[in-house]
Amino acid sequence: MVIIMVLFFPNQELELWEYSEKESRDRFLGEAEYEYTLIATVPCDFQPMSMKDSQMEYGKILEDAYKIYLDGSVEITDTMILRLVGQKDTYKITGTPSNNNHFLHHHKVVVQKQRKPIKLGA
Repeated sequence: MVIIMVLFFPNQELELWEYSEKESRDRFLGEAEYEYTLIATVPCDFQPMSMKDSQMEYGKILEDAYKIYLDGSVEITDTMILRLVGQKDTYKITGTPSNNNHFLHHHKVVVQKQRKPIKLGA
């Protein structure tokens, strides 16, 4: 019997935040307001994306782009906002999270640091 282990090396704790629209509107701009709920905190392998990888994946160089590898059992959607535990910076998912390899059972997620971090709870 062969057991295949997860071959990414978690080096950070990642918070997964989901947003929902509030019933109220911004009273000055009339735009929808959102509230964010912490869904989970999971271990991840957080790596900067090289210019070469960015060029191959998107046909252009993305600034402040990173690759994140997560366990395959983690439910993640492209609408979530991500934040590393203990940091203020927030990240938006670029593209769709993918199963990187069916044998390794993990997700690969490409994210981009947001210019203006979203104010999340705690």
